[in-house]
Amino acid sequence: MKPNLFLRISALALTVATAAGCSIFNEVSGTDSSRASSRPDAAALGAKYSGYGFRALQTIGEQRLYDAIDSAVCKTESKEFISDMLDNKDKAGEVLELYKDDHPDVFWIDETEPYYYGDDGSNMTILLNFKLSGDELDRAKSELDEKVEAALKDAPKQASDYEKELYAHDYIIKNCSYDKESVELHKNDTVRANEQNAYGALVEGKAVCEGYTRAFQLLCNKLGVICWVVQGQAQGFEGQENTNHIWNCVELDGKWYQVDVTWDDCDDSENTATIDTDQHIYFNLTTAELEKDHVIAPNYSEYSAPDIWYNGFVPQCDSTDYCYFTLNALAVDSLDSDKCAEYLAKTAAGGAECCNFLIGENLDFDSAFDEIVQGYAYDWMTKANEINGGSYKLGTDCKLSSGKDRRLVIMILDYE
Repeated sequence: MKPNLFLRISALALTVATAAGCSIFNEVSGTDSSRASSRPDAAALGAKYSGYGFRALQTIGEQRLYDAIDSAVCKTESKEFISDMLDNKDKAGEVLELYKDDHPDVFWIDETEPYYYGDDGSNMTILLNFKLSGDELDRAKSELDEKVEAALKDAPKQASDYEKELYAHDYIIKNCSYDKESVELHKNDTVRANEQNAYGALVEGKAVCEGYTRAFQLLCNKLGVICWVVQGQAQGFEGQENTNHIWNCVELDGKWYQVDVTWDDCDDSENTATIDTDQHIYFNLTTAELEKDHVIAPNYSEYSAPDIWYNGFVPQCDSTDYCYFTLNALAVDSLDSDKCAEYLAKTAAGGAECCNFLIGENLDFDSAFDEIVQGYAYDWMTKANEINGGSYKLGTDCKLSSGKDRRLVIMILDYE
């Protein structure tokens, strides 16, 4: 079973000044109303920023706003700033979200009312809302930096990008819990605290899907693994309608893969063995596999309806080279093959908690699973124990789990 997944709970809040002299900014203390003395051109901005969120921007005005946001978030307190007037002022929210997609370490912008703006017909005056400021913000940034450093202390150093990605994925699952309390609050458009950012996932140890996603992206980036965020919807919990959701893609050896860390964290189950087997179901899938229960939102350049989420970049994921079960399961084309028992013996000799079998397309999955349950599993266990000569002996309490959508059979191992 999967928890209810929640992306963002409300549209970005806007407050518009209707006339000169009545802007909300006149009521905000400690703001800086100075105008930028120069406006960078597209070439300068392109040389400065390379994230997929920045690349998705459509106009020089949007790019300059992105640049202004980058300067504003570096301050220790919220200050108003000036940027180009956009053709569509509602795009200010989209630019901010694309900026956040490029910067998973930015956690101090208020999710419920991220910004206000006013305009004089030629420029926009914008104020970001910070959740923290001053020394409190500096301490929180240091806490996140220290937690990231601690998280990566045991990461594999001389390793492939796949191994580093797997470490980041597993670290978050082991150290973060899905925040069900916040999900209930979100139903009333209330954000509890940091559940939607990397600080919540890594420092506080609890988050919803956006927090998982930002934390995974942040750790991958620190490890040198190219990682991006993808948003859309996912199949609802226990038959409910699709819910807003966000997850990741990673690039390994020039090919992209879909990763949903949230859905791999099944800590709502009472069966700890089942938790372990489910931890990599959504690790490095193809787009076709993911779309069995996920819906990917359109690209930023294509979406139009205000209630549809969008993506700065959506890579096509076709490769299975680094799918977790390509590397950690036996491809089964014949149930009576000695390979199944030999693979089980090798897996058991390593003290693993489960053994994975991918049922080949030449076999009917339901029939194959029934046959495994009714006899083949026992035969494989008997032969595996003979191969291992009494060491790591498998007991009769081994269990089988079926994942039809992935053509996966998982044997949860029990040792005598």
